[in-house]
Amino acid sequence: MYSIQELRSSTKKELLLELAKARKDALKIRVSLKTKHEKDSSKATKLRHYVAQILTILAEVKDEKEIVKNRPRPKRYASVQGKKR
Repeated sequence: MYSIQELRSSTKKELLLELAKARKDALKIRVSLKTKHEKDSSKATKLRHYVAQILTILAEVKDEKEIVKNRPRPKRYASVQGKKR
């Protein structure tokens, strides 16, 4: 598991790969808890929080790109826009 700083500095592709790996690990832990092979239930909680962190960072990356893409354009003729011709 990576720290928050390492996740934030990762590329989108790396984040998606880490997300897939974390979800796979979480599934294995949940199955082993149900079959009584794993006794430490806090691992499942930690992995669930880790998946949420990755998803949050992916959403932030998406929002940053949309903000840059949809930034407001300057109005060229502000004095003319209010008047009707």
